[in-house]
Amino acid sequence: MPETAHSISIAGKTIPYKIRVSTRATRLRITVSANGVTVTLPKGVPQREAETFLKQNAVWLNTQLERTTRLTKSPALPADVMLWHGEAVQLQRIEEADRKSRVKVEAAKGRLRVYMPAGSKASTRLAAEAWMRANARAEIEQVVVEQSRRMNAKPKAVSIRDQRTRWGSCSSRGNLAFNWRLVMTPPSVLEYVVVHELAHMFELNHSKNFWDIVARYFPEYQKARSWLRKNASALRVE
Repeated sequence: MPETAHSISIAGKTIPYKIRVSTRATRLRITVSANGVTVTLPKGVPQREAETFLKQNAVWLNTQLERTTRLTKSPALPADVMLWHGEAVQLQRIEEADRKSRVKVEAAKGRLRVYMPAGSKASTRLAAEAWMRANARAEIEQVVVEQSRRMNAKPKAVSIRDQRTRWGSCSSRGNLAFNWRLVMTPPSVLEYVVVHELAHMFELNHSKNFWDIVARYFPEYQKARSWLRKNASALRVE
């Protein structure tokens, strides 16, 4: 359904936001990204509830807005550099006269070699991104299997998505979804995100009990969260 534009005044600051009505949503949700603030309402919930919900979450909202502003201003990596397993790697384009249409990518120390047909106008970066995405499912699912055994969790399904504002999610039915860009992070950060979402199978919130579960299975979760905040701009793929 279409989004509608609104604004609200919190602590003397006018904050624009959009309301999106969803037939699939079961509860109100606030999303803060570089594109602004969006409140998702389940179908049938009056739009005035969005303003009430924003005011109830004013402290969290301001924190997220400040964080998004910092990340938006933080410098990204050069166009020919990407992150792979937490390491900055140089993209090396190699054009081969005898190569047909198929692109090949190889990981080498400190670089990704991208083999292209001679004269190809295809983007080296997009080719590397496609290769990473193709590898994402196997890598992430392996970590899910390992951590599910440790935590005695039994997720029903795992999907890999191109999420712009979330690293992962867990539904009330036990379905997990992960951002494919997690293969760009250090293995420990991927492990943290998986533990985080599996913990939601026991506590579908961010209460103290939830963080106690996370800390039990990943004691250094604060370090992983910090890495994600500091490197968010480098993880964006244009």
